[in-house]
Amino acid sequence: MNIRVNQNYGTRSSGLQTEEIQNKEMTQTQIAKTLEAILDGLIERKEIHSAILSVASGDGALRWTGTRGTISPGDSPVTPGTPWFIASITKLFIASTVLRMVEEGELALEDRLVDRLPASLTDRLHVLDEEDWTNQITIEHLLNHASGLPDYIEDYPAKGRGKDCDGRSLVEILMEDGDRSWSLGETAQWVRERLRPHFAPQPLDAKRVRIRYSDTNYQLLIGIMEARRNAPFFQVLEDLILDPLALENTWIPGHPRKGGPEADVAAIYAGAEVFRLPQFLTAIGDLNSTCEDLLRFLRDMVGGRLFRDADTWRRMQARWRRFPLPLDRAALRQPSWPIEYGLGIMRFRPPRIFTPLRPVPGVVGHTGSTGTWLFHAPEPDLYLTGAVNQMTAGPIPFRVVPEILLALS
Repeated sequence: MNIRVNQNYGTRSSGLQTEEIQNKEMTQTQIAKTLEAILDGLIERKEIHSAILSVASGDGALRWTGTRGTISPGDSPVTPGTPWFIASITKLFIASTVLRMVEEGELALEDRLVDRLPASLTDRLHVLDEEDWTNQITIEHLLNHASGLPDYIEDYPAKGRGKDCDGRSLVEILMEDGDRSWSLGETAQWVRERLRPHFAPQPLDAKRVRIRYSDTNYQLLIGIMEARRNAPFFQVLEDLILDPLALENTWIPGHPRKGGPEADVAAIYAGAEVFRLPQFLTAIGDLNSTCEDLLRFLRDMVGGRLFRDADTWRRMQARWRRFPLPLDRAALRQPSWPIEYGLGIMRFRPPRIFTPLRPVPGVVGHTGSTGTWLFHAPEPDLYLTGAVNQMTAGPIPFRVVPEILLALS
């Protein structure tokens, strides 16, 4: 277990008395003990083999990171600097890159999907009740999950669709049959031939807009960026996000920064077994990163250092839409009520019915299906990130983050 606590209290005011400084240091010690207890509770959960948790205050007075477990079975311990697979936290990076390209005039939120990708990918991609809606899908639909497109990873094949279809979702096929590479063309074919859209692309100026989480949306956004810049996504990401923010320990699997060797990443588990899909994880563009890099990324986003226009950050949060309750098997593994979504960003505010005695501060950021999270709580200006690296742990962030906020607020 490793802990780093910054106790530089009093540096902004030389008039603090010794007793006041000691009291603040005791507060830091108590915070560390509280967070350690939460971390202990995480690693004691069934099938959690490693855990990392980091909390920092916006003013820099508090910085705490704790870890449990080993990088892989029989390996060295996880440390504060150990990289881990961030899963769908990557959507924050994808959305930020798209919006930087919007700022540069390379893309517009109103751009249609069919105008940005070739017909081989978009032809009859969204057909519902025999009507083709594909030409109504825009970049904004994709960013806020309002396209109605199915999730190519989690959704189950529709009856009567697809040759040799055995009814399994793609993630089930990968976990049962093993690793394989995957292309955007295969995603389009899978969606077109095996899956059924959930609803028509939504009118984005309507009072109520239906949304449903779909990894397909973000694979299409990656394709749009690659086509616009005629460059692979890892290069676009480096040019617009990673290099400007000096995120040296963040990379797409298979594409280490500066061409160097890839660091050992905390293993992902599926139950009790290590989950190994290097070809697929390289293909889909989800990132590896560290707590330090992720906290810097979110601080720079919130603090106005990521975007050139302050309105971009506000625009990401201008219209929140709430996911519905899960009504099918695939939706049980996806974000749902009471989570809200903006342009590539989540907002989570636990209903008071669940915490009647004390309200939990709301947070904005993102989570991932392997039990990863990156959030900012505007009140009390705390940044939180962490992971438990388990395929079945998607709901854990929505339990542990409120626990941390209640303990520290």
